[in-house]
Amino acid sequence: MANEHTEFWLALLNQGQDMDQRIRLWNGYLGWKLPPRIKGEGEPQRGWPKLIVAPPDDGWPELTGEEQEIIQTLAEEHGGYPEFKQHWYMDFSGHTFSDMADFSGLILVGSNFDKARFEDDVRFSDKTRFYSQSWFQEAIFKGNLSCENARFDAPVSFSGSCFKGMTMFLGAEFGGGASFTDVVFERDVRFDDSKFEERYFSASLTVPHLVDFSRAKFMGRVSFCKVLFGNDDRAYSRRLWPERRVDFTDAEFRASTSFRRAAFGGVPAFFNTTLHEDTDFSSVDWKKAETDNIPVDYAIRAWERLELIMSKLEKPLDRHLFFRFKMRAKRRTDGPLLRILNWLFDKIADYGWGVGRTFAWWFGLWAVSGLVLFANTSCATTTVEWWRLLLAALGTGFANAHAFLRLTAEGGYLAPCQKLLEGNDKWELLTVAIGTAEAVLGPIFIFLVLLTLRNRFRLA
Repeated sequence: MANEHTEFWLALLNQGQDMDQRIRLWNGYLGWKLPPRIKGEGEPQRGWPKLIVAPPDDGWPELTGEEQEIIQTLAEEHGGYPEFKQHWYMDFSGHTFSDMADFSGLILVGSNFDKARFEDDVRFSDKTRFYSQSWFQEAIFKGNLSCENARFDAPVSFSGSCFKGMTMFLGAEFGGGASFTDVVFERDVRFDDSKFEERYFSASLTVPHLVDFSRAKFMGRVSFCKVLFGNDDRAYSRRLWPERRVDFTDAEFRASTSFRRAAFGGVPAFFNTTLHEDTDFSSVDWKKAETDNIPVDYAIRAWERLELIMSKLEKPLDRHLFFRFKMRAKRRTDGPLLRILNWLFDKIADYGWGVGRTFAWWFGLWAVSGLVLFANTSCATTTVEWWRLLLAALGTGFANAHAFLRLTAEGGYLAPCQKLLEGNDKWELLTVAIGTAEAVLGPIFIFLVLLTLRNRFRLA
């Protein structure tokens, strides 16, 4: 037995003819017995963090006299009313739940399920709310676990737990940090549409990272589709800024894994992580993971590790994605010259991946220079039709950008174009400025075009 009041909570959990009545009795008891300051009433609390237990969406149930007598009888049979404690007010640690346990729709305050055993299915669904810290360390879930739309308003820890059945955290909200270190998921697990946010989180509290899956083992399929891994930079001071918003260090993924359309508020840690080759990072939102608030040394190491993992899995698209993130992080540590070159490589060629971008720069080089040449000559004479000058200008611009082809040399295909412009060149831009600039930049842009094509279409 965990403590003298565990039997009272178990009796209250199973009281009532249907689920609606059980929810009414449980939540009504809390509205009746919780101290007013914990419910946000009366004199405000001092210090931080403050525990405020909000009522259900439709308010605290008003228990009838008969319902209060039922609960009074339960208290007399099971050691009296539990004394309120912010930590482990509801203590089920070490208890074995032989039958299905359904906590759906209930408000749980300071709940402790450390080393508990759930022999059958367990449900924390339908907006079950957890207030104060909640602990499930080294718990064993033999059946299926459902936490659909559950809400954790303080740190929660499942460290060392074993999930032998299907595990569902669909649409769950974690507002104070979550730890899944050393957890074993023996079957499929889904976190789809869940949110890990910093509403009640501080890096100085128990959970060192917002989301911690270090050394976790995922034996079945895993889905983090549309999961939010942190989004509020204001939750941290510079002194307490967490290096890792989500940590998968030393974790093992032994089946298909999806992060499709997830959003990362920081650079994820995948150090020494074993990923399945069917790992999906498509349509992930990485915007906040590239902010300057993240420690740059860590960001470079983390992106580099992901790049290496994708290389081993022979995923060139993902590998180059993380390479680009690494290069942008390195820009913050480079000297002035390297920083400028790094920035230019990004803007012109997307670090060797932007085929369309490099084609646009290549085309723009000779097209714009041709228009400049046309503007220079069109105002110098009226003896030649304007469209002939335009074609000659564009042809000469193309030839200058590809000087190694010698298109305007004696006998070249575009030599007449250059001669036509030379005869109508008022400001002498043809041979001085435009030609020189194109001769230098043209080969560079052509090289970048070929580089991006190679990176996009190479076999390995």
